[in-house]
Amino acid sequence: MKVFVLALALVLTAITVSGPDAQGRTPVKISVLRSAFVYFAPYVAEARGIFARHGLDASLVYFRSGAETTTAVVSGSVEFGALATEHVTQVRDKGLRVKAIVANLTDSPFTLIVRKEVPLPSASQGYPAVMRDLKGLKLGITGRGASTDFTLRFLLRDGGLDPDKDVTIIATGGVSTSLAALSKGDIQGFIGFEPIQTQAVHGLAIAKPVVDMRKGEGPKVLREYAYNSMVAKEEYLDANPETARRMVAAIVETHRFLADPKNFEDAVKVAEKYFEGIDPKLLRQTLQDSMKAYRPVITRQAVANIGEMLKFAGLITRPPAFEEVVDTRYVPTKFP
Repeated sequence: MKVFVLALALVLTAITVSGPDAQGRTPVKISVLRSAFVYFAPYVAEARGIFARHGLDASLVYFRSGAETTTAVVSGSVEFGALATEHVTQVRDKGLRVKAIVANLTDSPFTLIVRKEVPLPSASQGYPAVMRDLKGLKLGITGRGASTDFTLRFLLRDGGLDPDKDVTIIATGGVSTSLAALSKGDIQGFIGFEPIQTQAVHGLAIAKPVVDMRKGEGPKVLREYAYNSMVAKEEYLDANPETARRMVAAIVETHRFLADPKNFEDAVKVAEKYFEGIDPKLLRQTLQDSMKAYRPVITRQAVANIGEMLKFAGLITRPPAFEEVVDTRYVPTKFP
């Protein structure tokens, strides 16, 4: 009888503590880039244990370029990818079936900067007039065909310049090589995302902003954009609906954490972990400038704007419908 009672107690205990942790979390791999603030949401979800709380044993797999993170999803070597939503549209245009389920970063993250000594006589007129002041300059981008490339070209054309004749566009790569090129004067300007602009403007004090799209400057098409999203293959989303819902719930909780001002210092600590070697004061400045962009909702207008930009760049044959890019079964429709 005592043995029976003991056995029953153990069963009841197991039932009481049942849940994702007791049952075993679902293992998933997520492709990301290293040390880029557009991927800050999954960094936070990992560091704060948010993935685990939603029943996910998530591993961040680091790659060197957006093309590699996208290839990892398409090939099936990872279940999810934190990808530029533009890449979802591009690969779908080639017949590859992937969809976004929740946004990691909603605004365009780019700032166009120039070296401090570059004259900007039209600065008081703002965008697009200030773009004319860049004529004759060497301007850096991360790589040919990248978001930085066609965004810069769009800005230049909007300002009345010919990107192929009036400036010289140079691919300078990632954070360290681009900052080095700007420091040495190999380029006079650069368009990029954090932490490059804050390091150049506030850290090294060698540059000044021309157009900061995080602050609503620049073309209207970039003010509602869903720049980076959590993405998976359609067949995976069809076969694993509960895992997809857990992923969305984890990212939404992460955005709630970031949106609460009382968590700012904890967010800075996460940044210090994932951006080693950068002055904490610069990380604090970066987060202050970028925090409002961490939102989970992907709007129809954002997808339309992405299509317009990619069509301009000649990277897609037609702008996509919202349902072609976003899996409406999972994507959140509002965020308080």
